[in-house]
Amino acid sequence: MASTLEYEPLSARPLRALVAELPRLLSADGACAFRVRERHLDFFHGAQMPAGIRPAYEIWLATAPERFANYDPDAPDPRQRNLVLRTEEIREIARRGAPPVVRKFLPRFAISESDQMRVLICEGPLLLAWVGVLRAGRFTREESRIFSLLVDPLRRRLALEQRLGDAQARAIELGAALEDVPAAAFILGRSGVVHANAAGRALLDRERQSVEQQLASGVGMQVANIDADLRLAILQRPADPAPRVAAARVRWYLTARQAEVLHKLAYGLSNKAIAAELKCAENTVELHITALLEKSLCESRAHLVARLWSGN
Repeated sequence: MASTLEYEPLSARPLRALVAELPRLLSADGACAFRVRERHLDFFHGAQMPAGIRPAYEIWLATAPERFANYDPDAPDPRQRNLVLRTEEIREIARRGAPPVVRKFLPRFAISESDQMRVLICEGPLLLAWVGVLRAGRFTREESRIFSLLVDPLRRRLALEQRLGDAQARAIELGAALEDVPAAAFILGRSGVVHANAAGRALLDRERQSVEQQLASGVGMQVANIDADLRLAILQRPADPAPRVAAARVRWYLTARQAEVLHKLAYGLSNKAIAAELKCAENTVELHITALLEKSLCESRAHLVARLWSGN
């Protein structure tokens, strides 16, 4: 008898790859996985499904009836969470017949009469994915048991992906604020640097190995937990860049004001912060930075700061 461990490698694959294997594994005519949020598809992966079903479903969802399926995408019934159910079992739990999606949408693709076997993969009350298979004949209890072996490892994988996705989104939101930090600043996830400000990116460009070692050690920096998955790390200010700015002024034929702006850039200050310190307009700072990039033949401010510190 097959065990859950035998299906762990399969469920560890990306969801799209797993869906591609389901028709073979469960002798199905087709398989799909998707998630509906606020009447839109977050994603849709299909295998041997009718052509054009994904865009058609997206359009239909926009005006679908309130209870368009035998489950609530926003708050699935606890009796349906992480359980493999066949058509008759779904209707028994929901206590109603075929839902609008079966009566009004699936007939367009000649699959409204197909038997369905599906699972609502959930983390607590949160729906991670609808995963299921279809075929003309009835699914058996043995096929339901085999499908069930995939549920728990698949739930763990999708829950992890959800947390990583949420962490990445929060990191991007925080990224803009980091540009005003007058030092190299990083948002760290479980696997390393998720985001860095301009000063941090310049530092990584010129000495990545030592920076990553310092971030891993926690020495010489301020660290604050953002949440369970993310930390903010701000490195101590670098040495005074004045000698390097003086050399760059000669090498790149900079004006005095351009050299001042370069000095501020070396500390990772944003345009807004530089403008405040030099008591000028922010667009004036932008003009100086454009001139600095042209004279130094650099493609970006991070490249410019990296060249300044390297002396090249």
